[in-house]
Amino acid sequence: MRAASLALALCSGLLALRLPAQEVLTLRKALELAGKGSLPAVTSQSDEAVAREQTLQVRGATYYPEITLQGGYTDQRDQTILRFGLLQAPSNQKSYWQYDFTVRQLLWDFGRRSEALEASRTREQAVRLSGSDAVRRAQAQVVERYMSAMTVRAEKEVVAKRKKALSDHLRIVQDLYQQGMVARNDLLRTEVALRSVEDSARRLDDAYDTAMEALNVAIGLPTDTKETLPGAFAPPPELPWTMEHARSISVSNNGTVKALRARYQALEEQLTFRRRDYYPSLVAQYDNAYQQNEYLVYPHMQSLFVGLSWNIFDGGVRGAKIRESQADLDRAHRELTEAERTAQLAASQAYRDFVEALRERKTAELNVQSSKENFRIVEDQYKGGLARTTDVLDAESVLAESRSSLVQKTYQAYTKQAALLAAMGEDLPGFYSRQGEPVAAEEK
Repeated sequence: MRAASLALALCSGLLALRLPAQEVLTLRKALELAGKGSLPAVTSQSDEAVAREQTLQVRGATYYPEITLQGGYTDQRDQTILRFGLLQAPSNQKSYWQYDFTVRQLLWDFGRRSEALEASRTREQAVRLSGSDAVRRAQAQVVERYMSAMTVRAEKEVVAKRKKALSDHLRIVQDLYQQGMVARNDLLRTEVALRSVEDSARRLDDAYDTAMEALNVAIGLPTDTKETLPGAFAPPPELPWTMEHARSISVSNNGTVKALRARYQALEEQLTFRRRDYYPSLVAQYDNAYQQNEYLVYPHMQSLFVGLSWNIFDGGVRGAKIRESQADLDRAHRELTEAERTAQLAASQAYRDFVEALRERKTAELNVQSSKENFRIVEDQYKGGLARTTDVLDAESVLAESRSSLVQKTYQAYTKQAALLAAMGEDLPGFYSRQGEPVAAEEK
């Protein structure tokens, strides 16, 4: 018998080694995953890579020489007739080899290429800032979905408490019914209430699975990824910022505002170098050519040219580009102004929503305490024959609703907090790293 027990314990230990405990998906880890694998994160990385390549294209096209090599074999259909004054001489050479090697370098263009390169780098910075802002908004959505899953799970715990409370009350009703002190209707009502709670538990199981799938999508994981959430959270801490400070920070740190400022600067630089398109350019060009020809004494030809290249007339193309850049600049200025005002408005609204969410959570917490005391009193009265079963069931229902309200208000406060942090341009994973993971709430 002892050998069998030892073998069973050994097998259990080996199984535990092969199947490690599932890692808990903390809020900070969910935000970090979203910052790397969510769709906005991947898209921003791709956009930033494209912007870098565009900068390399501008630098390569303006600062490096253009080197071309062409060559091949020519086969003429008709005979070539060479004229020497009044004399004509037919050429028997209908086929020949030739090549042309050219190196062209832009020496100076009145600062156009430096402005173009700087504008491209500024656009690259704008793309990077815009991508960071998109990731921050995605992380705020992750917080919302994370808290939705936490809410459903907490609702399941509330239902479990309801089931326990009704089961305990059902035993009391059964004892009183057997003693003939209550009618059968009390027993039936309690049994129906208990079955309704069990039905709610099954619905919440489905809702929890859906909420976890939505969370996996938000953080960039397959929908069937199995995750374990931590225990219930205590209320979020009050932030040390005033509304005025939040409004000012929202303008200076907001990712959208930063991206639009960089874009506005890039458009200014673009307008500058497009205005310089009317200036000439100093270029140098070296040619090395060869043609197989029986009449040429020197079939190789080399030349070096250094001089000005000036586009005198282009049909109004440069003027149209300048007007287009000016229109883009004016629109970017209006968008920047609107973004600054919108950022202040969003920060103010998010700050008010967060403060109000904390107040509502405090009220819900007091309501739970009152409902628990009311349920205890009504149940004692029922035991003494001073209350009806419906009174007990109503008191239990009120207690359950107060607990559900507390759960919802708690996690709504976290959602409002994340919205405020995103509006202020705060780094959400960094914020929770500094503050630490939300601690578990006390039993209510």
